[in-house]
Amino acid sequence: MEKIYKIAEEAKNLNVKRMKLSWTKFTTGFDFGIEEANKKNLEFYKDEKKYKEIIKMEDKVEDKMDKRRIEILKNDFEPYHLSDKLNKITLKIQNLTNKLSSVLNNFRFKIDGKEVTSVEIYDILNSSDDRNLRKKAFLSRNQINKKLVDEGFIDLVDLRKEFAEEFGANDYVDYKLSRQELSSEIFDNWENEVREALPEIRKINNKMNKKYLNVEEIKPWDMSYISSQIAPKLNEKVEMSKYYETINKFMNKFGINLDNYNIVYDIFPRKNKSEWGYNFPIETGKDSRILANVKNKFNEYGVLLHESGHGIHFYELNPEEIILNRGVSGIISEGIANLFGSFLTEPIFYKNIIGDSKKIREQFANIKNWRNIQTILNITGILFDQKLYQNNIQDINDIHDVYWNNYKSLLKKEPYAENPVWGYRIHHTTHPIYLHNYFMGTVTNKMIKQVFCKKHNIEKITEKPKEFWSFVKDNIIRPSGKYKYNELFKRISGEDFSLKYLKNDID
Repeated sequence: MEKIYKIAEEAKNLNVKRMKLSWTKFTTGFDFGIEEANKKNLEFYKDEKKYKEIIKMEDKVEDKMDKRRIEILKNDFEPYHLSDKLNKITLKIQNLTNKLSSVLNNFRFKIDGKEVTSVEIYDILNSSDDRNLRKKAFLSRNQINKKLVDEGFIDLVDLRKEFAEEFGANDYVDYKLSRQELSSEIFDNWENEVREALPEIRKINNKMNKKYLNVEEIKPWDMSYISSQIAPKLNEKVEMSKYYETINKFMNKFGINLDNYNIVYDIFPRKNKSEWGYNFPIETGKDSRILANVKNKFNEYGVLLHESGHGIHFYELNPEEIILNRGVSGIISEGIANLFGSFLTEPIFYKNIIGDSKKIREQFANIKNWRNIQTILNITGILFDQKLYQNNIQDINDIHDVYWNNYKSLLKKEPYAENPVWGYRIHHTTHPIYLHNYFMGTVTNKMIKQVFCKKHNIEKITEKPKEFWSFVKDNIIRPSGKYKYNELFKRISGEDFSLKYLKNDID
């Protein structure tokens, strides 16, 4: 396995360089050679000698974990050894994705002709009593749709479809899922799950409408506002300059000390900086960086907790296991991040920031119930992302038809506007067929909580925070690269993945 580890080390070093270049681009807008790095990456994976070495070891190794290591590396190298055409398409996809990510990072929305940041839009949707302004803010996000298409988004979709066809996959969705060691069958009943949940969702939404809006119908630009009415404390102004001390003090309760990790935070907005939140796991166990955009509102800690969860997760992986770490499922990654993000509305986190009282606890209990009920609606976006690759897309109107047909079929609602809001969500451009990781990650972290509470005969994991974190490290993080996602889920829960865990939430 010595030669195999050497190959993996080279791959890791190439990825570290690409990640550093991406960090610079997303935080400053400057591109110091991402296309050149993509070329070097392609040449590395195309190396026939390296691939043959991996294939040769496939039949030689007997150790179970070595077999898993070979499986992971083969999965990474295989697409580069099927045809020259695939490699040419790969480079085109990488370069066009890089170009469009610049469009996303530099684009700024406008309301009534005035440029606004994503943070300001989010604040309007949360806090403004002016429903018309909320509508303008929400729909301003569709301004990037045409820009993306003009710059080549449909070409990117077509290239990905062409890649999947040349690869021999049923479609690009199947291809991407296979690279994540998942089967498309896992989604088979999700549309029915949404439809079955609609009556309960409508019931609670009607109740919230009567209480907070009293309009004919709740629209997408009303949802965040309702959340802020249910729990006004979410929008309380806080001093974010002490974010690090605040997060670290909270993490200490789980036995985690951020000072032991080399996590860099870049959290305040500026020109040419991406307006989304990211974790850049530059090098496992050595270098992790967090990008966010905050403006002194308590709810913004949700993003910082989520991204800190990513950072801590990748520090808890064994840096020596450079191959197994490549096999960690995106679902597990997002599950750990969602786990920490979910503490935003728990006293263990918020009481030292905004205080604690019966009223606050009631607000946050109500908002959790509201959000739990709405969670399943995330499937709508997941399936739209997939259907982009399962329909004929010739122009922007075709994209909008796919969006609205999916929207009407699942939610049984008519379009909320002429042009839907979709392009601002970066995943469609930079990380296609990834959105399911967030949703399945939420299901996973709810499962983890339920299993732990049952094992310890407690109601809330916050009764034993240090024991809970030890449980997560021992049962989820450290074995996560050793097993495919479905295997790991079953090892912990004793049964196959199921959405039932959404319906029995324990915090």
